[in-house]
Amino acid sequence: MSKGKELRLRFGDAGIWVRADSDQLVKPLQNYLSRHLVREHSCPARLELHWQKTLSPIPTHAGLVLRYFGLKVFFESGRTYFTDFRSYLTLEPDGKNAVGFISPETLEEGGRHFFTHIFFTIALFEMLRHQGIFFLHAAGLVSPEGKSLVFPASAGQGKSTLALYLIREGFKYLSDDTIFLSRSRGRVFISGFQKLSHLPEEIFSRFPELKLFKNAPRLESKGKRMVDLEKVFPDRRSPGSSAPGALVFLQKTEEGKSRLAPLSKHSAFQLLLDQSPFAYLNPALAQEHLNILRDFVASNSAWALASGSDWTKNPRLLTTLLAAALNGSGS
Repeated sequence: MSKGKELRLRFGDAGIWVRADSDQLVKPLQNYLSRHLVREHSCPARLELHWQKTLSPIPTHAGLVLRYFGLKVFFESGRTYFTDFRSYLTLEPDGKNAVGFISPETLEEGGRHFFTHIFFTIALFEMLRHQGIFFLHAAGLVSPEGKSLVFPASAGQGKSTLALYLIREGFKYLSDDTIFLSRSRGRVFISGFQKLSHLPEEIFSRFPELKLFKNAPRLESKGKRMVDLEKVFPDRRSPGSSAPGALVFLQKTEEGKSRLAPLSKHSAFQLLLDQSPFAYLNPALAQEHLNILRDFVASNSAWALASGSDWTKNPRLLTTLLAAALNGSGS
């Protein structure tokens, strides 16, 4: 590719070099991944993006291994294929080389959010798995005492709202939605995917800190606004943690009172796997992925939090419940 824009992305010790031949691709990626852009970093993996339509490179006998919103992922002979049947991205078996042909129709019909947050991101996460970094759909925070708290949960269970309340109570945050698991000095290390937070519009009235951001850009057709938490809570982001703490599986309840209950390691592992749905995409990576999830569960206490409306009126109730989780007791 003789012309184009280069982006160097850093995720801990991992690095990915991206080259795109069109501003239609470069600009949304620069905005989306601004916190992970670096000028100098070793990038063992490279991804080339072309702004053009192409014929499908997916072998007809390839197996469908994942459906994720409008994205389909196929696998065959070590190669992973990502497509919305307009655009195609192929990741080679070594995980170090990928090429994508992005049709204008993808951005026109799916929107920039689909391209950045789903199409590109899922391919990015798969490239990071080859470098020992594993995605988890969860909020991550660090208590004032330095203990880690991870809240795996599906969309709509209140991860972002809970994270904002805890930040106000003195916690530092990794991410309100997406964290990474890797290994450091024999321990599982958690870090955050640094991107704009997608905050439900209805919570803006609860937080005076969000007043200046009430007109932030809306997320396409989602009833949410895109906010940079570093501007809302300066100097409250944590670079990561390997300190043991608690895994708290979050689920909203119609009951007013919140309840915390212990979980077995087996149950916690199964629930954690639900929030890391790419474990089986590539058989060569599956065992390492399962091992890090297993070790993460083993090093933390595990709890289920039925999240009612009581703590939103009295956040001290939330910190009391979570203190019980971190100290190994429950209520």
